[in-house]
Amino acid sequence: MLEFVLEISHYSLPVLGLAVLILCFIALIRRKRPPLGKTKLINTVNGDVFPLVSREASIGRHKNNDIVLNYPTVSRTHAVIVCSKNGWYITEIRSASEVLVNGNPVEKKAFLKTGDKITMGNITLIFDNKQG
Repeated sequence: MLEFVLEISHYSLPVLGLAVLILCFIALIRRKRPPLGKTKLINTVNGDVFPLVSREASIGRHKNNDIVLNYPTVSRTHAVIVCSKNGWYITEIRSASEVLVNGNPVEKKAFLKTGDKITMGNITLIFDNKQG
């Protein structure tokens, strides 16, 4: 009897594992992502416009960031802005000066809406999430 159980599990477990993988893949394909629209950040210092073309963008002084703010008060990698299923949010990354949204410090993350003012160092960016 034990040999029979071992033989069944020998064939059934890989089939079960494959079924789980297929179901996970289908769930990933069917997942609806929120549209990016014409979302952008506008630098109030000089009017530069930074379109958000991907679902995640790093912001900082270093050239490897998606959005480069070359100001001494901005950290090398200051923050990350992310598009999630619940909307856009910003989170701070090990920076010397905090990130503020509408004058309030960002604790873990702060969800954004059109017109919000994001301050890093002495630089202010306006979040614009117009759809269409």
